[in-house]
Amino acid sequence: MAISEKEYADKLLEFQQNAPDFKNWDQVKRLESNAVRYATKKKKSGFRRVMSVSFIGLFAYVCYLLKVPEFIATSDCLIPGYEPLLDLWRPPIEDCSFCQIEDIDKRTNLSDEEFYEKYAYSGLPLLVVDGMKDWNTEVFNFDYFKRLYEKTDPDDNKDCQFFRYRTDFDSLEDVFNMESDRAQFKPGHKPWYIGWSNCVPSVARALRQHYKIPYFLGQSERTRDDWMFMGSPGYRGAPLHIDYVEYNSWQAQIRGRKKWTFVPPPECWRQCPHRQSVIVQPGNIFVFDSNRWFHSTEILQGEYSLTIGAEYD
Repeated sequence: MAISEKEYADKLLEFQQNAPDFKNWDQVKRLESNAVRYATKKKKSGFRRVMSVSFIGLFAYVCYLLKVPEFIATSDCLIPGYEPLLDLWRPPIEDCSFCQIEDIDKRTNLSDEEFYEKYAYSGLPLLVVDGMKDWNTEVFNFDYFKRLYEKTDPDDNKDCQFFRYRTDFDSLEDVFNMESDRAQFKPGHKPWYIGWSNCVPSVARALRQHYKIPYFLGQSERTRDDWMFMGSPGYRGAPLHIDYVEYNSWQAQIRGRKKWTFVPPPECWRQCPHRQSVIVQPGNIFVFDSNRWFHSTEILQGEYSLTIGAEYD
């Protein structure tokens, strides 16, 4: 017998809370059968189910227009475990071929023709080892970003997203005002990990003097916003989540090493390995469809992590 929507949400919440540490996979496997049955139930439903899903979809669209998910995502524990609730709005994925992989492809000298034919929209994660070819990003560090943003009006950043994760920062301005030793990741100071989007034109122009569209994207257009993520070595990055963005994305590892872990959506658990992971090194660019994969990150010991990324069409 298929489980109810509330029970499914509860199970996904339990999955989200347990999966980042990957200590409870036996328990996750036991949830697999009911999760798949529920996904099947959604696809085989009649008029009543269609109307219910349509209403939920309309509600989700209104929330998107009002930036409710963004507000929740950047709020601290407003609705704990909001990801499983958003996941109920996500249409079930019918083709699970994107996660039927044994390992993540690692490529060099990748042509744009092959990239678009095999990877761009397939959902297959890809590590481009030489992705930052001809970039000059050595200048990117905390002090560089601080000086860059000190020249801007704080009001210019009000429409830019900021992800505080598990920190005590409420804004990018708070980050750049932290004490120097903490900013430089000195031992004995509280670790931190944050992310932000840049939607300030003057900052974008300065950043793009040092990097360009990854060579394997060819002439693909990108969104105007860049994304930056920075955090302490040996510290957890983003918790397990799935995104609700318009396009696929890439992330370039400027400094440090970051471990990415991927989990397929519940409706694909029977057909795909329950998790995949890859370590991204400085100079690598990682490409993936964050709307299909649940994913989390962890910064490995050594240098602090700094990544920059964007979406592509």
